[in-house]
Amino acid sequence: MGGTTPTKVLVINDYVRKGGAEEVYRTSVDVLRTLPGVVTTSFDESSLPGKSSMARRAWNPVAARALSETIERVRPDRVLVHNYHGLMSPAILPVLARYKRQLGFRTFLTCHDYHLVFYNPNLLTYPRGRATALPLSTLASPRRLIARASPRGIAHDAIKKLHWHMVNTLFNPADVFDLFLCPSAYMREALAQRGLTSSVLLLNPVSTDIVPEQPKPATREQFDLAFVGRVEAEKGLDEFLQLALRAQCHRISSITVYGDGTQREALQIKYADLIAARRLRFAGRLDHGQLFTALRTHDALVLPSIWAENAPLVIVEAAMIGLPVLTHDIGSLSTFGDEIGNKIKYGPTPASLVSALEMLRQHLGDSRRHYHWSGYTRQHYTESIATLLQLGKAENLDLVAQCS
Repeated sequence: MGGTTPTKVLVINDYVRKGGAEEVYRTSVDVLRTLPGVVTTSFDESSLPGKSSMARRAWNPVAARALSETIERVRPDRVLVHNYHGLMSPAILPVLARYKRQLGFRTFLTCHDYHLVFYNPNLLTYPRGRATALPLSTLASPRRLIARASPRGIAHDAIKKLHWHMVNTLFNPADVFDLFLCPSAYMREALAQRGLTSSVLLLNPVSTDIVPEQPKPATREQFDLAFVGRVEAEKGLDEFLQLALRAQCHRISSITVYGDGTQREALQIKYADLIAARRLRFAGRLDHGQLFTALRTHDALVLPSIWAENAPLVIVEAAMIGLPVLTHDIGSLSTFGDEIGNKIKYGPTPASLVSALEMLRQHLGDSRRHYHWSGYTRQHYTESIATLLQLGKAENLDLVAQCS
């Protein structure tokens, strides 16, 4: 007697290890491989012959050929794509479309950034050269066409927009993918603004390496804050430090920066007085274990991004170790993770920051506070992805509605 034919899943991503999207990619491969009756194959940078040039990011024929060969070999029933507009490039879109017609597999795209709806994947514009988050309402307006989407000048901006429109005209992702998996409600709304309504909410999973810890009451008058992430302009660290100074560092005793990036040296020079006074410290990048050991010594995290973000898991990770987060009230940061209960939002004015820090003082002193992060566990993600991809007992797409 023969066994049940397994469901074959092909999971695609640009890179193996680079950032948060890559961590979700690796997790998706891992959890799919645990499902009974499912055979999972990964396709990423390690699947390409030789080294790929950055010049191929616009169109990578090597990736397209390698994907064709992989699909011919695997003959998948489902294809789950994370990121492709970096290394893989839009060259894989016609490959997916062609084999989708031939083999009849279903296709899914996890929307880690905003490249489907705007020229800049971070949803940033640069009026007068300053990085500014684009309001979602502008996505449905002709104004998006003239918004400067690149900091590298008019010519680069025009080429970037032309390439974006060519890809969407010739290989419309809405025709390639059956369902868009969105890690945040804000992303779903962004897609809807551009008429992409075949989407569901699928929360990204947090790392299983974090040892959870219940929030502990604290009565400190001054707070030790931590910033975690890339030290780049869009992450808003410079703007937060300026705002803190304008608020006379109200209730802030120190800020420690965990991460690195192109802006680090400039910020060290600009805020040399804060560093000398031991009120600002750059700790560099730490591995996951060291980072979360260090974070437990702080009172709260600060997430000051000036772009729309999407689904910053640092909010969830902070909750898991019992820490609140000061978040910039902008974009997805305004709504993502509200149900967890560890967010305190601040606006662009010193008065708003002072108010948020007073709320933080009250929040830390609450002995009854509890954070709800169970929706972001690996188990929840496993159950949701199995349902959405119709794997195992999830045989009816009506079940998708339960995850949205």
